[in-house]
Amino acid sequence: MAKIKKMEVDVVAARSSLEGMLLGSYLDSFNVSSLNITLRLINTSACPGRLLYVDMSFSCAAIVRDCGISSGNVAELDFFVGRAAFLPRVYEKIGVEISGVELDFEGRLVLSMGDSVLELAVTDEDMELEGSVWQVVMEGGAGSGLSLGGSISCVSTGNAVMFMFGA
Repeated sequence: MAKIKKMEVDVVAARSSLEGMLLGSYLDSFNVSSLNITLRLINTSACPGRLLYVDMSFSCAAIVRDCGISSGNVAELDFFVGRAAFLPRVYEKIGVEISGVELDFEGRLVLSMGDSVLELAVTDEDMELEGSVWQVVMEGGAGSGLSLGGSISCVSTGNAVMFMFGA
């Protein structure tokens, strides 16, 4: 079994990798546990003629909001109240293509989807727990000879976040 190599990358490199994995993808399904959500996306543009899965997992604050409406401070919402509002809105986004990706140095990830945006925000509570706050993983096309795949993670270090690339 091949060992997965991980290395720290800056926000520009992380955003570029996320754009390659997410732009043109559309939401296919999602899975929810008490603290984690995994969005399953299908990327139709990374490898013409093939459908590649992209899994986006997170345990941080999340919101789906209309474009042009300020998010306020997503990170200040009560976790479970925010989650209850998020789930029906993300359900409405099944089949909608991602047309934009924004990422900032604080780990805030914003995906443009039709007339809405899906926003993930790192909270103070997330900062207290060292480890992955969100992760995006694209399948590698195993057995096909393709050099696709990889992951980008937003990882809390206790007082800041860093971005990790995995190949």
